[in-house]
Amino acid sequence: MRTKDELFREALRHIAARRQQAVTAAERDRAAALAAHPELRAAEDARTHAGLTLTLAAARGADQTVAAAALKTADERLTAAYATLGLGPEGFVPHYTCPTCKDTGMVNGRPCSCVAEAARTLRREEINAASPLALCSFDTFELDRYPAEPEPELGGTPRDYMGKVLAYCQRYANSFTPESRGLMFIGSAGLGKTHMALAIADTVLNRGFDVLYTSSAALAAQLGREHFDRAAEYPWLDACKEADLLILDDLGTEYISQLTISVLYELINTRMLCHRPTIYTSNIVDSSIFEARYTEKVASRILGSCQIFKFFGTDQRLKRGGKR
Repeated sequence: MRTKDELFREALRHIAARRQQAVTAAERDRAAALAAHPELRAAEDARTHAGLTLTLAAARGADQTVAAAALKTADERLTAAYATLGLGPEGFVPHYTCPTCKDTGMVNGRPCSCVAEAARTLRREEINAASPLALCSFDTFELDRYPAEPEPELGGTPRDYMGKVLAYCQRYANSFTPESRGLMFIGSAGLGKTHMALAIADTVLNRGFDVLYTSSAALAAQLGREHFDRAAEYPWLDACKEADLLILDDLGTEYISQLTISVLYELINTRMLCHRPTIYTSNIVDSSIFEARYTEKVASRILGSCQIFKFFGTDQRLKRGGKR
């Protein structure tokens, strides 16, 4: 899991690699064409000779008329040679992925928009590798998998209720800012909590914000390793603290220790103080059990900072033959 700065530097490295690939491909094409077309090599050699002659004349302060005319003729000859191969007057130019910055990553001293796009792609790959579902979308959130029979606790059907939850989450994602309120999805396993969280992540990523996803078990395990490695820094914790949106999935599945509680408190408290939202999912539906597990101090910060939605229905993974 990378911090924003690490992700930015990695994106720049990817763009630099693309530029090198483009330059290498252009040089390879040029070498192949010179080998196959002697007249092209002769035209390039004549252009190089004419350019050097003009440069020497200028350096000596001599009359440059003849040399300039020879260079013009050589240029025309080379352009004609390129044209026979279907090339423009510049010949074998690299084909850059980003024509704006020519794969340098910078435009007028500022990062090009392609850097942000590369960073989003890298973050998306990171989430896909870490999540059980890969990035989902609202379009694939299927309401017909929820019961159409009334649920006493709801006073209506889970399908209608989940339709309202889906609409709310779509509005949330489409209007997201780093100061948005957090969300918490609770309910039994297999009801689409992770799917909904990742659908929000998909939209928020596409809107240019940085999103991190981790399961609570993976986060606790990694932070434990970092804590006991005295020489290490805390890259996971730093990345989770600074993300525009953090998704902490399956809260309640991590190994609980005093260290886990301490680090979780630090993470949640830091994000609250910086007004950065977090989306939690959990199978724990009883607030008293939640508080007993995480302590009142941690539980109050999580529950108090979130809009809470309880998911209803039956395990969708069973309906899909085991697929989540």
